[in-house]
Amino acid sequence: MKKVFFTLILLMIFANNTFANNDVSKYVEDCLAVISKPDIKITSSYGKLKYNFDKNEDFLRRETERKYVEQGQRMPDDHKPIGLTKVRQVLDFNMEVGVIGVSGGKYCVYPKKIDAHLGYSVPTIYILKGLEKGSCVYDVALRHEKTHMEIYIHALDYYLPTFKKSVYELLDKKGVRIANDTKEAESMAEKLNEDYLSEIKSSVNLWRKQVEEEQMKMDSIENYTLESRICSELDKK
Repeated sequence: MKKVFFTLILLMIFANNTFANNDVSKYVEDCLAVISKPDIKITSSYGKLKYNFDKNEDFLRRETERKYVEQGQRMPDDHKPIGLTKVRQVLDFNMEVGVIGVSGGKYCVYPKKIDAHLGYSVPTIYILKGLEKGSCVYDVALRHEKTHMEIYIHALDYYLPTFKKSVYELLDKKGVRIANDTKEAESMAEKLNEDYLSEIKSSVNLWRKQVEEEQMKMDSIENYTLESRICSELDKK
């Protein structure tokens, strides 16, 4: 922890000339001696899965193509999606910042309370309108999209311990801030919140990227071809 705060102190010394002749580490130590660890609450949710059977080919193709583009890929021109799973990944991060006076008339700005939520919102499975329920094509499409949803669920379960650890380690990594007066403390509070959020977002964004890369393996042309053969083989029997 001392190493982390030492780095922070050096940054503040170079960034704020008013501290150039002061031992800022003393104020940081004073602050850490009196504040408590932030009160942390972490929640997660899979969202309530919905099904939609009213979308036509144009909708499914447009939305599927968007997923390809987001992953830096190009959807084949002859690809005709018959199903789609859409999930909005949600990160909510709220931090209450405390300000406390320390020695030398300085003020310490620190994280007092953190509420963090990670999960999914309105997960929806779309199946092409008009597919006959109970048909091979319908069943394969539904199974494919349900597998996408299972991947999302398992991915969240797998990542949550890392997410929680990242939140609990924020104070050690990002530290506190020392201000000259209450006005400066107010602006530092906003910056502290941004720094903490940025640290969490970098981890979450990496996880999101990995999840979508895994999802694209399910949506490879090779896998679609394999799935289509299932019904073709059954039709021959």
